[in-house]
Amino acid sequence: MIEKVEQAVQQNWVPSFRYEKNETSPFTSFTKDLSNAKGALISTGGFYVKGQTPFNDNFGLGDPSYREIPVSTSLKDLSISHEHYDQTNARQDANVLFPLDVMKELQEEGRIGELAETHYSFMGYIPTPHPLKNVTAQEVAQKLLKENVDFALLVPS
Repeated sequence: MIEKVEQAVQQNWVPSFRYEKNETSPFTSFTKDLSNAKGALISTGGFYVKGQTPFNDNFGLGDPSYREIPVSTSLKDLSISHEHYDQTNARQDANVLFPLDVMKELQEEGRIGELAETHYSFMGYIPTPHPLKNVTAQEVAQKLLKENVDFALLVPS
């Protein structure tokens, strides 16, 4: 499957694309009780709050930046800027790829503790991952740590 994705990206957008697999990050078991844990949402669906700068494909090179989405944001105030997946369902209900309302329901039910004040969206099409790995992912990780986030729900597009 990975080889097919790599070939499709090479043929259609970036001839030099090479799929990169992270094999250096150790697995860490989550041991905290979710009902007492603080969570954040991270999506690669290309969501942004209306008024923020949309993601830019950069002529097939992708966009390694991120958008901060406050927990108080209504999903009707989100837009999508991502050309590399079928957005039909996500446009009908943003919870498909940015389940902020679902996370709020889980919090109200006591199934998770509190939600972070800030959640994050990326554009998942990033054929050159080095700026993402070396800059933006580290920035977001530091922001999550600063906000004392215990877990992140990762939602790929």
